[in-house]
Amino acid sequence: MNDISLTTKVKQSISVFTLIITATFVFTSSAFAQVKIGTNPTTINAANNLEVEASTAGRKTSIDKTTGKVTIADGSEGTAKILTSNATGLATWTTPAAQDAEVMFSGRLNVNQILPVATITKINFNLEFFDKGNNFDLTTDQLTAPTSGYYTINCGFTRSGTQQNSIAAFLYVNNVEGGEGNLWDDFIGAGNGYTISTTRLIHLNVGDVLDLRLRPNFVADGVGSAFFQIAKVSN
Repeated sequence: MNDISLTTKVKQSISVFTLIITATFVFTSSAFAQVKIGTNPTTINAANNLEVEASTAGRKTSIDKTTGKVTIADGSEGTAKILTSNATGLATWTTPAAQDAEVMFSGRLNVNQILPVATITKINFNLEFFDKGNNFDLTTDQLTAPTSGYYTINCGFTRSGTQQNSIAAFLYVNNVEGGEGNLWDDFIGAGNGYTISTTRLIHLNVGDVLDLRLRPNFVADGVGSAFFQIAKVSN
């Protein structure tokens, strides 16, 4: 009987202990379902699991208990802002810089230019519509890249000659063919008014100079008009 009584008491003690642990766990889970740190430690938004509040009113970091999304309100927040850090890791909401191409040039030739046969000739542009950064020189008909990166080129011409011919076009970088090959080299039937244009994306290093050149293959020809547009699109 003594052994049975002892066993019963042990079982009862274990049951009570288990009940206490379970109750403690439930109480603890309930008590710590929300955590508040900093100013006003006993007050927390019912929708949040966690809040860290600064002494400055309204400035806090919180985590929504339903969505898990984080809200950081430090006085610098605003619509469409991004969180950026300084060299020491201090984060601040900032407005992203507007897209701003470093190089934007548009030029045109609107007077006739003679093209000697079988000779690669630089197009002599005489009009400049805009040149952000003043990178194009109308005296040399070349653009100097202010920084390394990728540049988009849009160019074309209308010929003034009337004989059957073919005219090749080239981009020259640092006064040598830039590796793009012929931009075009089409057969042109007799008659005037032939027009062609093309677009290329190329890489230029800082200080590279770029120009557009044409070569009539069969007979001398001419350019009645031409355009040259350049924009930097990426580093």
